Amino acid sequence: MSTQQQEAGAFAQAYLSAWLTATSDDHAALDEYSPGAGAGIQGRSPISYRDLAVASVEDAPGDMTTVIVSASLETTDDEDGEEVTSWTPYWYQVAVQADGDTLAPVGLPTPVSMPATGSSPDLGYPGRVVSRDLQATVDDFMTAYLTGQGDVTRVVSPESTITAITPAYWTQATVRTLASTEEITDSDPVDGRTAELLVDVDLTRDGTTKPAQYVLGMTVRDGRWEVQSLDSAPALST
Repeated sequence: MSTQQQEAGAFAQAYLSAWLTATSDDHAALDEYSPGAGAGIQGRSPISYRDLAVASVEDAPGDMTTVIVSASLETTDDEDGEEVTSWTPYWYQVAVQADGDTLAPVGLPTPVSMPATGSSPDLGYPGRVVSRDLQATVDDFMTAYLTGQGDVTRVVSPESTITAITPAYWTQATVRTLASTEEITDSDPVDGRTAELLVDVDLTRDGTTKPAQYVLGMTVRDGRWEVQSLDSAPALST
């Protein structure tokens, strides 16, 4: 993302915030972005929101940038005669024009629909992991990396920059399953061998457990498995 796109994204977030919170008797912040925009507002209740975030940024003709901003709005529903409050995600399109060092909104925010959710693709990890040494390395790494119990550097390759998450939030990390792009047995590992693992791990804090997933790049050095990388995306089935 270019610097101009980043600036447009931040500008669009601030503009949308002013639009959401503007009321008929308090729209000065909105008018600073778009003079006179607040004149059409009716009602004195600002829209409550949280989790404002830029979903996408695209360049458009005329030195414009189109920004999609997501926000969770406070909504109230009737469930069995009782009002239930929740935070519902909505998306808005904001056009921003750059003129030298200045930015300006082009029109008002445009509510748009969220992208449809498609089916998740199949992952490409058909191989079993029956190596106890590899399993132990992954167990030790997950515990140290996520809970701060243990030393991450003991199971990470020397050239890797992986460090433990600090401060640690989870108090327990339990590896549930391991899968690999190829089967890994308990035979003596050969230096230089690599493996890509899909790790399902249960994370626990204060009695609550949530499933999470990691993609680890592994390598063998001095006859033992080490974590070489935390990969950003899993392999897909071909």
